[in-house]
Amino acid sequence: MHAFGGMLAPVVFRAAGHADFSPMQVAPWADDPAAHRQWPGLLGHLRGEWPCVPFGRCDRPAGLPGGWQALEPADGWGHGYASHHRWEWQPADPLALALRIDLPPDQPVQRLTRSVRAVADAPALEIELRIDARRPCTLPVALHPTLRLDLGRIQLDAPHDGPAFSYPVPAEPGRSRLAPDARFDHLAAAPLVGGGSGDFTRYPQPADSEDLLQLTGLRGPVTARFDHAGWALALDWDRTLLPDLMLWISHRGRLAPPWNGRHLALGLEPVNGAWDLGRVGQPPAGHPLAQRRGLVLAPGQPAVIRYRLAAQPLEAPA
Repeated sequence: MHAFGGMLAPVVFRAAGHADFSPMQVAPWADDPAAHRQWPGLLGHLRGEWPCVPFGRCDRPAGLPGGWQALEPADGWGHGYASHHRWEWQPADPLALALRIDLPPDQPVQRLTRSVRAVADAPALEIELRIDARRPCTLPVALHPTLRLDLGRIQLDAPHDGPAFSYPVPAEPGRSRLAPDARFDHLAAAPLVGGGSGDFTRYPQPADSEDLLQLTGLRGPVTARFDHAGWALALDWDRTLLPDLMLWISHRGRLAPPWNGRHLALGLEPVNGAWDLGRVGQPPAGHPLAQRRGLVLAPGQPAVIRYRLAAQPLEAPA
């Protein structure tokens, strides 16, 4: 775990009789001091999993559909101040790591506290995020686990009863494959630009792209089966607080530096918000995500989000 941004990666899971399993992505430039100087915040250090409070971009994309209400973010820290600054280590027992960050007085959140605990008898991590508010507020919140896609074939199982929604505009103009502002029922049959459908349960994808979509009605853990690596990784979380899952398919789709067409990762992001737009826009009243405005926070009433990353070998040890 890293003090900068509270970021978690790499993570190595082990089980007797199996090769080690390291599923979390680390951006190709994340350990490059030159990148840290050029992009001193979140982008320069990008890796693995971290909390986003408040969640979302601070620049409003052009071309949002009619009826969207424009909002002004309170600051310019994309994914929140804590994603761009160093946290402080806290005392913890030998199986845990803990960090805390106190936010500036102009922020509605006073403090974030984060702990990651290794399960003693299984290849699993139990993670907790505590949000202490300075004043009453409603903020979009998300977790940001991001998986690598360079370990061979991966099958994603994300059981959900509600529909899926593609991003209301191309996530990366000229590079997105998903038809924008579309509603669909099955991740394996997502509508594509120009017609036809694509299967977003299988990775790597047949073509490079940069896409975002949001799944609703999640009814169980989300599992990524790394067939060639011989492991599966399950993400489970408190869906009463973060009801949806945003997928960030970063499949060599961004060409500008430092991405340079080399970032290959899948974000599995539990979220309470409308995609990553909750700080800059509000969907029309009739939109199914219009009420996804975030967590209601108040002083003296901390919000505590618990979640778990659990790995499982695909076959019994020899």
